[in-house]
Amino acid sequence: MNYVVRPGDTLNSIAARFGVTVSELIRVNRLTPPFLVYPGQTLYIPTRPDSRPPRPDNNLQGRVERLERQVDRLQRRVDRLDQRVENLNRRVARLEQQR
Repeated sequence: MNYVVRPGDTLNSIAARFGVTVSELIRVNRLTPPFLVYPGQTLYIPTRPDSRPPRPDNNLQGRVERLERQVDRLQRRVDRLDQRVENLNRRVARLEQQR
């Protein structure tokens, strides 16, 4: 089957997604060192009739929860930065009025 490389993909991530080895991807696609892939590139993914589909990620819930915690932390940082910008804008406005 063919696969179009997406931003952020690596040979390792593609191989893991489709249950093949990196060396198989390199060999069948005749990639040369440094073995880089780029978004939009089409790769052939070797499949075997007896091969099983990749296992689903059993830790998906844990990953989702970790990402949600990261989003919460980042949102709090953004809120603090917004507050600082508002404070600075008020100070600038007062200084401009004093002129």
